[in-house]
Order: sequence, then C-alpha cells, then structure tokens
Amino acid sequence: MTDTPSDQPQYPTQPGQPPGQYPTQPGQPPGQYPGQPPGQYPAARRRNGMGTAALVLGVVAVVLVLLLLFSPIGAFLGLLAVLFGILGIMRTNRGEADNRGQAVAGLVTGAIALLVGIFFTISIGVWFSTHVNDFNRFGQCIDDASGPDAREQCARELAGELE
Repeated sequence: MTDTPSDQPQYPTQPGQPPGQYPTQPGQPPGQYPGQPPGQYPAARRRNGMGTAALVLGVVAVVLVLLLLFSPIGAFLGLLAVLFGILGIMRTNRGEADNRGQAVAGLVTGAIALLVGIFFTISIGVWFSTHVNDFNRFGQCIDDASGPDAREQCARELAGELE
C-alpha cells in the first residue's frame, strides 16, 4: 500500500512526543497550550450541564402541562427542572459554572410547570371521579345497544349528563 498525502501526519512529531499530540514550541513545557503564559495551568472547564438541563426540562414540562393529558408527566419534569435549577445556581455561586441565567430560567419554568401540572392533575382527577357513574352507565348502555342509532342515543345521554 502506498502512502498518499492524506495518510501522512499533518504535523511532524518531535522526538519523545507521543503520537497524536500537537508539537510543542521551543521552550514550552509539555502539556502547555500554545500562547498560554508559562507556569499557568489551563482554566478549569465550566460545568454548565445542570443549568442547561434545568432550562430544557422546564420548557418541555411547560409544553406537556399545557397539553392537559400529559399534565402529570409535565409536573414530574417540572420537579426535576426545579431540582436541576437549584443545583445549577449552587454551581454558579461556587464559580464552577457561568450559566446562572439558564439555571434561573429552568427553575422558574419548572416551578410554573409543577404548580400548573399539579392543579390540572387534581382538577382532571376530581372531574373524572365525580363522573365515574356516568361513564359506567354509558359503558353499560353501549354494551346493550343493538345498532348505530342506539349507540348514538347513548352518546347523547352521556353528553346531557356531563353538562
């Protein structure tokens, strides 16, 4: 097999340097980034995951809560967003992260989703529990119906009872 220009390494390696690393400049200690003042370590990476997760979960939770049927799931994701938002704010206070705005926005959207989700979940649960007998009668009526006209009459009766 012949060496093509794409098979050859882009940067020549220096003696004693592990393959796959960039060559160091003369007088630069190993592990030092080019252009970095000598004797300083690279800055620690920011850990912004909690704030970002809080924002994403908060927005998804608000959307799910507004879809009413998914209110319990939205409330649960809102709770997670609140927890991640608090952890993200704690990280920014310690200087480990720099996305305080995302963490606060996730906390707020998560709290809104949690409160609205709990309200909708309780409201829908109470509505269903007060009309459980109506639904049982409707099911029995549909079972006893002999044709499409009888089923339509069952639906009209249920609609009248639910109003």
